[in-house]
Amino acid sequence: MSTFSIGVIITVVIAGLLLFVACRPFSGPVDEALSDNYYYNRDKSAVQYSPMGNWFELGNTKMNADVASFQVLGRDYAKDKDKVYYKDEDITAQVDHATFHVDDYLGFDKAHVYVPQEIAHGRMSDQPMPKETMLRIEGANPATFELIDYDWSKDDQMYFYNYRPIAVDYASFEVLNNVCSKDKNEVFLHKQHEIISSPIDVASARVIDDHYVADKDYIYSFKNWIEDMDDALIKIPVKDLETIKVLKHDYLLVDDKVYHDNKLMPMADRATFKLWKDTYYAADKNYIYYSDHPMEGADVETFYVYDYPAYTKDKNQVYFDGKVLEGVDLETFGPKDEDGFLFKDKNHVYRGGEVVTD
Repeated sequence: MSTFSIGVIITVVIAGLLLFVACRPFSGPVDEALSDNYYYNRDKSAVQYSPMGNWFELGNTKMNADVASFQVLGRDYAKDKDKVYYKDEDITAQVDHATFHVDDYLGFDKAHVYVPQEIAHGRMSDQPMPKETMLRIEGANPATFELIDYDWSKDDQMYFYNYRPIAVDYASFEVLNNVCSKDKNEVFLHKQHEIISSPIDVASARVIDDHYVADKDYIYSFKNWIEDMDDALIKIPVKDLETIKVLKHDYLLVDDKVYHDNKLMPMADRATFKLWKDTYYAADKNYIYYSDHPMEGADVETFYVYDYPAYTKDKNQVYFDGKVLEGVDLETFGPKDEDGFLFKDKNHVYRGGEVVTD
């Protein structure tokens, strides 16, 4: 590229930047420390709402706010002497103006705790949403309410699961992991929108990891997106809780047995079972495994996993997703380029375990 061409490009870029700045409708943020959504217009006669100040792509709304008394409460909240706002919406009729304040994404006043409907909807999509911008969290004490994590919150009287109060023994209640919680009376399972009773023995219940929980008789796996409880809650018998070991990629070792995605692998040898060099393959003294399937004939000593791990090989064969890729020239097989999704040998190019014909 010539020096003249480079100069023209630089001139055009600078001119574009100058034009962008000149057309910018703001004089600056109202409170940059609290929010990047609220701005004064160019002569500070009005307040504009523009998400992240990206007026060019995300829009710019003039708010009917009193400029002199306007104050930012949080990233998406503000108020003036007469009104309270969520983003650029007037929510004054839904809250108490005088006592309204903000903590994180929640709103509080003297009597209630509020969560924006657009945040709550994904967690409460099993029921109709009111038309109001803010959802009142029923029964929540605004003086003591606090978030625990993404799903859980509490006040001095109750626990809340996805903004719903739950009927548990407050003093003894605890969240065990992502799928279970308990109080002194029972263990609960976390469905997507509610918690439900379970057959897990509360006296012996113990956490295994973020997904598994066990009692004196079973280790439990709960898949909360499945409606049929017979399919959602899987019970795996266990004799010795100390033998339980969870490996990556859905492998579970219990007593003398190995499971993948809670399915028994009858051919696996627990004593020698391990992940294969930090891949999603596994191995024991007898086999290499792809998911729960033994790769019959795969040579443990020469087994190799490519950077694109659907493809593997040993001294005898090339495999795709654990199955022999027929007709491949082993000596010349390998990645076609740096992306690693295409492979080749001296005869063909392969994509997804098949010969590319186009």
